[in-house]
Parts: sequence; structure tokens; C-alpha cells
Amino acid sequence: MPVFEDVKELIELGRFEEALEKIPELSDRLERVEAIVELILAILKRGEPLEWIPTLLEDAEYLAESIEEPADKAMAYSMVGYAYRAAGYVEESETCFANALDELEEIEDPLQRGAAIGTTAYYMALAGDSKSALQMFDVAFEVITRATVDYSKKVEGLIALAGLMEDAGDALHSKKALPFYRTAFDIFDKLHVNQRAGGVEKKIELAETLYETGRPEIRRALLEGRYRHALALIEKLYTGEKRLIGKLEVALWMKRVNNPAYKELVREVLGEGNLELSQVGVQRVAGLLTHLGRLEDALSFALRIESPERKSGALRGIALALAGEKRFKDAEKVANAIPTPEIRAETLRDLKTLHGSG
Repeated sequence: MPVFEDVKELIELGRFEEALEKIPELSDRLERVEAIVELILAILKRGEPLEWIPTLLEDAEYLAESIEEPADKAMAYSMVGYAYRAAGYVEESETCFANALDELEEIEDPLQRGAAIGTTAYYMALAGDSKSALQMFDVAFEVITRATVDYSKKVEGLIALAGLMEDAGDALHSKKALPFYRTAFDIFDKLHVNQRAGGVEKKIELAETLYETGRPEIRRALLEGRYRHALALIEKLYTGEKRLIGKLEVALWMKRVNNPAYKELVREVLGEGNLELSQVGVQRVAGLLTHLGRLEDALSFALRIESPERKSGALRGIALALAGEKRFKDAEKVANAIPTPEIRAETLRDLKTLHGSG
């Protein structure tokens, strides 16, 4: 009799027909649901055989319905809801998640219920409903913290919940990942799980750095130190303005992890010629170049920003960076070019303080 790992390996190898034959042999119904969902996702990724998808989804939902234990049933419905959403069946996805929520109400044990709520939240996040997922994670946290159980078991439950939040963040674009990472960090930090907290803190910094182009596979490559692969992904996945910003975001991450090759990458990016940028793009590039220490280049972009408030923020950042390099005359000149009077005055005061302390 095959085990789940055997079926998963066949799916990963692209041997879909063999995997499909072995799924009914799995003894656990929840594992069968999970295997079908893994197969659906693999087919969607490869793009064939797409004609299998409707039947597989129906089979997975039927299996979920047949599970008796509420926690397992909720998990199964959540996985199927995610699979439906990945395949583009929005209404069916919402129905499955609604069924999962109904099953959660039937779980009596608070730790088991909190864990099941967290799992449902995880699959909601993967299905694209980050707002509901965050709310569900909050509910799971409350259920676990209020449980009248041994403290060590409560801590174990919270650590597992934070791990699910971290996993959700790993699967999402930077912009959506950050709230999950920050909540996970807070839990790990408060429970003094220092190694886990440190790992999530690094992921937060990376997501903040690659805020515009931080797809999961790009962030994963950078965490593993595979910079060329990350840049190749940016070349493949983005064009124009986004590609330029992505390369600069990678360069900034390289600088933050003390990889000196970032300087050559910045030179290459700036040497690729002029590119028409949106106002949002101009502002982002100006900020990235400021953090990268290319202050003259940053200034040339900042001066192209049309919004007085946004231009003021960009110029203030450049002025303070110049002051950090002890270039106080240049910093004062940039500060005086700030169009918003309040920000200009504040920046000049800050420069005076920095000059005095320097």
C-alpha cells in the first residue's frame, strides 16, 4: 500500500497518471484529498492535462464531504477551497471555505480547534483572501491563548500557529506577506523562540526590500544566496519599469547582506539607458538609489517627481543621506530645494543638529 510521500514524489516527477492510480489506495481520506489537491496544482503549473481538473475537483470535494472528524473535514474543505480558487472557480471556492467554517464550530477541544482555524486561515491566504486569513489567524490565537490547558501545550499550539503564518507569508508576494510575517515574529519573539524570530525578521527585511517585485520564488532564491537565479527570474517575470525596480531591489538586498557585487549590478542597471517611468516608479527608484548610496543619481530621479509632497520626502531622504556622508553643503543645497515648507524647515533643522553632533 503506497504512502502519501510516494504519491507526492510521483506528482513532483510529473508522472501524473501513476499518481492518479495510486491515490485511491491511500488509506487516509484526508491524505487522499491532499494528494488530489497536490495533483491539481501540479497540473495547473504544467498546463496539462487541464481536462482532468473539473473531475479531480469534484472528487476532492466528495472525499472532503465523506470525512467524519470535524477538524480533518475542515482541513479537507480548506484545501479543496484553495484548489478551486487556484483553478479559477471562485464561487465553488467560497462554498468550500464556508463549509470549513461550519465544521470548525463542531470542534470541542480548544487546542485542536485553534490549530484547525489556523490551517483554514493558511489556505484562505493561499487562495488570495489575505484579509479574512489574518482575521482567522487572530481568532485562532485567541482560542489557543484562552484554552484552559497546560502552559507548555498552549505554547506549542502558538508556536505551530506562528509557523503557519510564516508559511503563508512564504507563499505570498511581499506586499501581502508582510502582515503574516510581522504577526508570526511577534509570537515567536514574545515566546522567546529566538531562532525562529530571527529567521522571520530576516524575511521581513527581505520583503520590505523587495516590496514591488518580491514574488515568493525570487525571495526564496535571495534567501538561499542565489542572486543570479533571482535576477534571471526578474528578467523572465517583469518588463520595463518593474524589471528596473526589481534589479535595484535585488542590489539593495545584496548591499544589506554585505555582498559587494551590488555596486556592479547598480552600474549595469543605470547603464541600460533611459526608460520611461511612471511617477510611482520614479519615486521608488529615487528611494532605492538613495539607500544604495548613489545620491547624485537619486537626485536626478527625485527632481522628476511631480507631487510636491512626494518630491519633498525623496529630497529629504537624499539630504539626510548626504549629511551621513559629511557632505553638509550638498545636503543643505538639496534641503533648500524641498518644495514643502514644513518638510524643508524640518530637514534644515535636522541637518543643523547632525552637523553640530558631527
